[in-house]
Amino acid sequence: MGPKKRVITLRKSLRVHTKRAALEKINLKFIDTASKFGHGRFQTPADKAAFMGTLKKDRVREDAANAAAPAAAQS
Repeated sequence: MGPKKRVITLRKSLRVHTKRAALEKINLKFIDTASKFGHGRFQTPADKAAFMGTLKKDRVREDAANAAAPAAAQS
């Protein structure tokens, strides 16, 4: 299960880089290849919710649920 596994090829650069930013050491742990089209940002809805925080649509849904709960309890 989970996202589809896709092959990704990394190659050595053809030029010798001399800029300080290019010479910086990078510790790459994970490459997200979840999106086929290159527009994907989050792998799961839970990742998106954690990044975006509480949205208006979430608050409206929560308020509707809270309004319905007391009405059901009184009946």
